[in-house]
Amino acid sequence: MRSLTVALALGLMLFPLPQAHAGKVASVKQAVKEKCSKEIPIDILLASVVRAYDCQPNQEVTIASCKIKCLKGDSGNVVGQ
Repeated sequence: MRSLTVALALGLMLFPLPQAHAGKVASVKQAVKEKCSKEIPIDILLASVVRAYDCQPNQEVTIASCKIKCLKGDSGNVVGQ
């Protein structure tokens, strides 16, 4: 498991995420800091971005043993109206 984490961190350093994730990483970091008052390592933070946004709005998501609300926005659009 540790070697997988190291490989992920090394891969992200060599091939960084697209800039589209830059604001999302900061949002996840801020949500965890506000909710649980703790900092999480960058490798866990980067791996948690998808989990924090790939959920139903208002659903609880666990990131580094901290439960935060899903960061996916609810557009409120109704299809067909």
